[in-house]
Amino acid sequence: MRNDEQQLEKEFFEILEPYINLERNTGRAYSAAEYSLAGVKELADLVENPETDLDVIHIAGTKGKGSVAYFLTGLFTSAGYSCGTFTSPHLATVRERFLVNNDLVSYSMLLENAYYLKEKVEKKHLKPTFFEFLTVLSLMIFRDAGCRYAVLETGIGGLLDSTNYIEGPECCVITAVSYDHTALLGDSIEDIAEQKAGIIKYGVPVVCGPQPYPDVSDIVQETAKSKSASFYEVDPEEIFKVDDWLPPKTADFLRENFLTALKTCEVLGIDPSQDTFTLKLPPGRCECINENPLIIIDAAHNADSARRLGQALGMLYPQSEFTVVLGVVGGKDAEGILLELGEWAQRFIFTNPRPFKGSQLDTLIKLGDKHRLNYSVIPEIQRTSQLPPDENLVFAGSFFTAVIGRELFS
Repeated sequence: MRNDEQQLEKEFFEILEPYINLERNTGRAYSAAEYSLAGVKELADLVENPETDLDVIHIAGTKGKGSVAYFLTGLFTSAGYSCGTFTSPHLATVRERFLVNNDLVSYSMLLENAYYLKEKVEKKHLKPTFFEFLTVLSLMIFRDAGCRYAVLETGIGGLLDSTNYIEGPECCVITAVSYDHTALLGDSIEDIAEQKAGIIKYGVPVVCGPQPYPDVSDIVQETAKSKSASFYEVDPEEIFKVDDWLPPKTADFLRENFLTALKTCEVLGIDPSQDTFTLKLPPGRCECINENPLIIIDAAHNADSARRLGQALGMLYPQSEFTVVLGVVGGKDAEGILLELGEWAQRFIFTNPRPFKGSQLDTLIKLGDKHRLNYSVIPEIQRTSQLPPDENLVFAGSFFTAVIGRELFS
């Protein structure tokens, strides 16, 4: 990032400094006061409810939300529609959260809208959270950019997520649901699925992507039925439909997510064009940022995503061995992640995620001893010279660990 961009990035975060950032503390249960949708509705009212000028596609799930959002945007734009995309978190720049036709929005558009919204907030003496502010800000930007569609990824859960204040989306999409944020969403897959299915609205069609747990599809279908919403389930047997759209060596989980995006287009009656489609992948999903040695960054932060990461690396780099730089934040299944990664990692380097303070480094060390893993510890990684030279590295366990790899090697 250039110096002028760093300054603009800093200016943006100074605007948001007064607002509580719940992304920094996910290891606790829901509080009705903090997660009520009343606050974000009031915030949207201040700026003439920008969601009413957009056809919203709302996505919830544990894994795959970001890539489905990117794929949908590419497919929509190939069909001639302008599309805004709101995802979280970000790796290199906050502008990754606000895309128009899969391009980063300008700092001028970002700051102009942020200052305008903050002025409105201060006049009304409101106290939105960081994510509530970003949610409404994204819709303001998409409206001003003349977008027809807005693809919104939930932050955490679904039912009480800030994005769920929108009452009439065009379609709701549920991607793969697995164990994550259990302190917030519940410790059973049924509880988690019910939270994700909380985005389903009366009469709004629902697309359910491939699920690692069969009970999830049942819960999503039952919720859709209870709200008179048409239910469409993605059939993994139709994975061949993505062959003409994606490179041959695309990870299986990305192929499944693309199939979910294609199904959503079908439900909406949108006919994407292969001739004008441009493939863009979200950062930090099995992303190779250096070839020799291989440096992979992946936001895998639960056991299922760690397993899928191993499968993808085995397909993409079958002859390669990897050292995993692992940092896990509070509230995550550190042991599940570690055991899945241990199926293929040659050794580990345990570290603290950055800039997240809720690290499980001590837990990782205890688990490394318990399972007799080959590991070393570098509490704070700031230079490439701290890492073994010429080794293939995977930075995983959290977005906040993936960002370390991004900063060091990009």
